[in-house]
Amino acid sequence: MELLVTIAYLFLIRLVFFDWKLLKFNAVWGLLLAGLWCAAVLTEVIMLGQYTPYTKQMTVSSYVLEIAPEFGGIVKEVYVEANTPIKRGDPLFQMDPQPWQDKVDTLTPQVATAQRNYDDAAALVRAKVEREVALVKRLDELNSLEAELDKAQYNLAHTTLRAPEDGYAVNLQLRPGVFIRIKRPVMTFVSTESLYLAGVIPQVAAQWVRAGDRAEVALDMYPGLVFDARVKSVVFGSGGAQFTPSGLLPEIRNLHAPRSFAVKLELDGDYPDHPLRFSASGTASIYTEKAADAFVFLRRLELQSESYLNYLYNPF
Repeated sequence: MELLVTIAYLFLIRLVFFDWKLLKFNAVWGLLLAGLWCAAVLTEVIMLGQYTPYTKQMTVSSYVLEIAPEFGGIVKEVYVEANTPIKRGDPLFQMDPQPWQDKVDTLTPQVATAQRNYDDAAALVRAKVEREVALVKRLDELNSLEAELDKAQYNLAHTTLRAPEDGYAVNLQLRPGVFIRIKRPVMTFVSTESLYLAGVIPQVAAQWVRAGDRAEVALDMYPGLVFDARVKSVVFGSGGAQFTPSGLLPEIRNLHAPRSFAVKLELDGDYPDHPLRFSASGTASIYTEKAADAFVFLRRLELQSESYLNYLYNPF
């Protein structure tokens, strides 16, 4: 946008002084016009940049969940299709329940028998016909079988994996008849309940940004529209400043000092006709409490112009 404004400014000078010749160009006008341009640049860099930070590195992000079964086995049924909306609790796929059903059917009478044996042993101990060690043995046997039955019943109840939140599956390659291993992710699930906006702002501007500050967002996929938003938090941290723990002294070359911080935004209001889409990109501006009304007006004008430019190819 700065380049576009500079080009427009130079074009206006050409029209006024050289094409239309409304004014005579001289050294005084040259210094005045150059000074005006420098003042505008300084206002953009120093004032707007600090008090109304602006980012073109903004995207719609969400939590991406890995779906994995608690046990291995054969996939019996897949209930969903890729990129299709799924509601919380809807079935995703089912493991073959027969092995666990067979185990439940086998263990249920064994538990009943072990319970009777324990009751009989308890009666004999009370009658002082058996020693208590026999009762302990029967109890251990009962507890062991009950634990196996509980596990089999739990796994049987969880042969069908369900959606943890509203969302959709991506890169779905799971098919019935496929053998999958225990706790190995087999499906990528994108949540649509936890969508948020993530952007990058310079560190010099982050000092003034606070949770709750007003913001505005223009998404590339919705040209001409600007959405109200709020700052949710500033992420004061970066992987570039983190060293990997080891027994060796870290090398300086492994330090990549970041120049920016990430900021999380959320829309201030509902926009059912223009929903957020995971990985959509755009531009955002934040209006801190330090920002004067004139700076807010200039930044809003810039953001709205960027949004209208999305109707065309926008190289700026």
